[in-house]
Amino acid sequence: MKYQIKCAEPEQQSMFYSDCEPALRNACVGHVRMDFGSGNEFYSSWWENRSDLNNEPFRSELDEVVNELRKDGLLKNRSGMQKYCSYHQSLNLNESYGFSVETDDHLFLFRCRPEQGNYDCYCYCYDKRELTLAQSQEQDESQSPEMSL
Repeated sequence: MKYQIKCAEPEQQSMFYSDCEPALRNACVGHVRMDFGSGNEFYSSWWENRSDLNNEPFRSELDEVVNELRKDGLLKNRSGMQKYCSYHQSLNLNESYGFSVETDDHLFLFRCRPEQGNYDCYCYCYDKRELTLAQSQEQDESQSPEMSL
């Protein structure tokens, strides 16, 4: 497989949801909501966050990652996702499993909950340059002394 799926890091936990911190949210291009229907179908919808980052290189890379994972991996079908989640270490996200795929330019965070009646997976897509900026801004803010009035 071209892309390596890893257990997501605990410090990434908030990034699996749309209501993460504003600085991190700014680094999010958007997210894909995926569903396997009755088990073997594949439906998806895109929710955009930053249209300026949703360019052709990003879309091509997202398509490539998702298509690769659909071949024989995490996104093949619901039973395949259930098996993958059971056999691989993942970040515990309450009733969901957290995985990451990192490329040179992007971080893809997969929140998986493979059971019929729910969306099976959400993939939050982050631009790594913007993410680095957001994380450095957060560090600067946490290190600056508080001013009293």
